[in-house]
Amino acid sequence: MHEVDFHWNILIVIYLFTAGISAGAFVISGLATYLGGAKYKRISRIGALIAPWPLVFGLSMLMFDLTKPLQFWWLFLTVQWTSPMSIGSWLLTFFSILSSLYFLLWIPRPWRDLLRVPYRWADVFSPRRWQPMTREVVGISRRVLAAVGFPIGLGVGMYTGILLGAIPSRPLWNTPMIAQLFLFSAMSSGVATVLLIAAATPPAKEGHDHMHHERHFLVTVDAVLIVLEIFIVIPFFLHQALNTWSSAESVNLVLGGPFTLPFWGGVILLGLLLPLAIEGFELYPVVWKEAAVKYSRLWGGASAVMVLVGGFLLRYVFVYAGQVSHFLPLLER
Repeated sequence: MHEVDFHWNILIVIYLFTAGISAGAFVISGLATYLGGAKYKRISRIGALIAPWPLVFGLSMLMFDLTKPLQFWWLFLTVQWTSPMSIGSWLLTFFSILSSLYFLLWIPRPWRDLLRVPYRWADVFSPRRWQPMTREVVGISRRVLAAVGFPIGLGVGMYTGILLGAIPSRPLWNTPMIAQLFLFSAMSSGVATVLLIAAATPPAKEGHDHMHHERHFLVTVDAVLIVLEIFIVIPFFLHQALNTWSSAESVNLVLGGPFTLPFWGGVILLGLLLPLAIEGFELYPVVWKEAAVKYSRLWGGASAVMVLVGGFLLRYVFVYAGQVSHFLPLLER
């Protein structure tokens, strides 16, 4: 491996990872809101309360990475439709606003009642007449924000991969499948975060059966996302191997090269296959015997941690290995 000056470092890896968690948490919260209603209300609440904060942390890492962090706001003063970074900056802005509003709608009621809104246009300029939101208004507002934020959350999850794929000088990145892989990984990471918190904080009133329903929903969604990730990894390697000489050589970085162990041991085995095996074991009674899903807080937390570690290593491998990959001169072929 030739010497490389890594302009994108671990702070970028953290940013890409945490942005994906935020997007995934918001999407699973919105999905639970529409599919489950009261049945999955705790999932909706956990996802909503999580969604803004990983992205805030990731953006702070991104600011530290800039040579002039206090001038980051310049990204939001212009729109360049040909620049993925410019479009992504505005996408992250809209997502941050939506996820923050969605967060406020899901905080416990004593604090939520501090949020007052006008019920008549005439009261807009008379804050003293503003009142706490009724339960009906809160419910409608949650569903509206979930619907509007759902595609934006998917866009944020995909953007983390588009940001890499838009750099043609790096053969490992120069494929649209990077965006798809990062999207599914982001959604899975968000689901895993919700699953981990749900396992660590069992409901006090709903009981064990309610946890079965939650676990069934989260495990099913995560298992589907893991399978989709696997089915993206396979054509990714086929595409790279059958593409240009430089692309074919770039995959050697994870096929016997310096990133082989973190990719195959960390991403594939720890982050995909082992969690899928655990979740498949839990779903087995449902698939074959129409019985209740096997619930284990220990295994649930363990599979969620594995998914998160694998998601982080996926971004680590691609960020660093992609910077090592380079075009090879035709004369050396």
